[in-house]
Amino acid sequence: MLESTPTLRHNSRYNLVLLSPDPAEEAVLNHHLQPTEEFSCTLRCIETLEQLKQFEIQSLCDAVLLDIRIEKPLAEEAIQYLSRQKGSVALLCLCQNHTQLRQFREVMHSVDDYILAEFLPEGELSTRIAHSIRRCRKEYELLSEQNLLKELLDNIPDAIYFKNTNSQFIKVNTAMARIYDHSGPEEILGKSDFDLFTHEHAQRAYDDEQEIIKTGKPLIGIIEKETMPDGTFKWVTTTKMPLKDNMGTIIGTMGISRSVTELKNAQEALARETALLKTIIEHALAGIYVKDREGRYLVINERHANNLGAKTSKECVGKTLRDFYSPEDADRAMRFDEEIMQTNKGLENMVDQRTLPNGEKTWLLTSKVPFSDDKGNCIGLVGISQDITLQKKNELQLKSTIQTLEETKLQLIEAEKLKTVGRLAAGVAHEVKNPLSVVLLGVDFLLSQGELDPDITSMLTDMRNAALKANEVVFELLDYSSPHEVSLVPANINETIEHVLTLMRHNLRKAHVTLIDERSQELPKVYIDASKIDQVFINLILNAISVMPKGGELIVKTYTKRMNATGANVSSEMTEHFRIGDTIVVVEILDTGTGIDDNHQNKVFDPFFSTKTTGEGTGLGLSVTRSIVDMHRGMITLENRENQVGACARILFPTADKA
Repeated sequence: MLESTPTLRHNSRYNLVLLSPDPAEEAVLNHHLQPTEEFSCTLRCIETLEQLKQFEIQSLCDAVLLDIRIEKPLAEEAIQYLSRQKGSVALLCLCQNHTQLRQFREVMHSVDDYILAEFLPEGELSTRIAHSIRRCRKEYELLSEQNLLKELLDNIPDAIYFKNTNSQFIKVNTAMARIYDHSGPEEILGKSDFDLFTHEHAQRAYDDEQEIIKTGKPLIGIIEKETMPDGTFKWVTTTKMPLKDNMGTIIGTMGISRSVTELKNAQEALARETALLKTIIEHALAGIYVKDREGRYLVINERHANNLGAKTSKECVGKTLRDFYSPEDADRAMRFDEEIMQTNKGLENMVDQRTLPNGEKTWLLTSKVPFSDDKGNCIGLVGISQDITLQKKNELQLKSTIQTLEETKLQLIEAEKLKTVGRLAAGVAHEVKNPLSVVLLGVDFLLSQGELDPDITSMLTDMRNAALKANEVVFELLDYSSPHEVSLVPANINETIEHVLTLMRHNLRKAHVTLIDERSQELPKVYIDASKIDQVFINLILNAISVMPKGGELIVKTYTKRMNATGANVSSEMTEHFRIGDTIVVVEILDTGTGIDDNHQNKVFDPFFSTKTTGEGTGLGLSVTRSIVDMHRGMITLENRENQVGACARILFPTADKA
């Protein structure tokens, strides 16, 4: 390792150390070292070498005056020690005469100057000391620079070389010899590039160097392909500059080359991978894209651009889903993206339905994974989406067809069941109704016979109520199974609802149910049989009251809507009753009750189905209600309310002009 270069003092005042066992010598030297305008000093006397060793020489003084007029071994030891430690400090020896000086010829090379202490003309001592100090400093600086250059040449892994005007190597470093398979730098000296490389590369290098010698202009950071005689090659980055002497005359070139073969190979491999990836992205049968943390497209292929409804991929770069989809669909998809980037977990094979600005619906089968930088921080995501709109429509069409077949099957079964019920009802009318009438007459007769035992009276009353209930069921069965005829006339549905609400106000007050009227005042007329529709609304309101035993709210709404789409199921009941463009009058009766159990959702309109306890209902009310609505070519649904407790009965009527 190089020692640090000490700070050299360039003023004319010097610190001197006299190493001498003779204290009187200090006074003698001070006499000869009188200060002048050019020279002044401070002289410190140290008697023994052991004392001097306690100090760091270079920080102690600028020069050491060693008195060698002592025993020779002691003097030689001091010279050898000081030559190793002095650095930029000058070493001057005070001797007796030339005869004594010759005794130290083995170590003379380590001393900067010799002074005959007993023959000193006036002013000579200070002059020679100053001259020795300046010369020693200059030599030390030069040696330090040489050491720095040597350390650089010996340790840098790059090839460094110097050439003459004939482009022959005059100096190279160890790394260059190693790189080009030589045992040492001396094997390359005197050779040229023609000895190391193929003629093709050597000629280009020679021409470049001759141009530098001619113009003095360097070549900086050029990439060269060095081809070897055995056919192998290396890539290097090279800088070459003119080599000048002290007079500024160009005497050759110097340069440094660093191998970038691995980097070049990596760049070529990256270029191949990039081209392959670009080909895959551009010609893939699925949409491929990359987004940043803000959801902006960074990379997108043409297929995914088409999925977005764009003409080209270029117009998508920098944009987000909000530029292509409805706000609801875009926000929903971007929330998914944000969750992926926050959790650093991908998403596979998600079926996503979106609506384009033109209203068209599209389905995508999407997989997404987070995209991270080299530190593991998520900076975006990569996605692949397959347009499955056609498959989805076919799937929905198939499901709709299957559902229609199932519904048709159930309707056939129900129709057959209704025929059976009709026949049973007729039999019940004859076989049950008359006996029930006899039972009722007998009970009434017994109850009219004066004072009876309370227990007997209670029993007769229960018998009478049971007979009346049985008679009510018989009449409902007859009503359900008998042919219905309706007389349809155009009317305002609000007026019919108002009539029913008037009839039901007592029931509402008794059940502590608050009526909220949200009927639209501008409704087109619909064809209805008022008496039948009264029964529909009464049944629905009574059902709503029954599910609110502690009171609640009953909301009645009316409004119109236009049918704009068929929905997912193109063979649904909705499309059987109405067509795109039809104006529909909608009546909604909403309650705040317990709602409908999921297991009961598909059974609410089945005959004899009821969630009420025995004796509270026959299970025929909603079946009759649906039959009446069907007679009006309408449609009824009963579902749970969205985001609220309770159920919503919704009836759709065609307007009078449609009907």
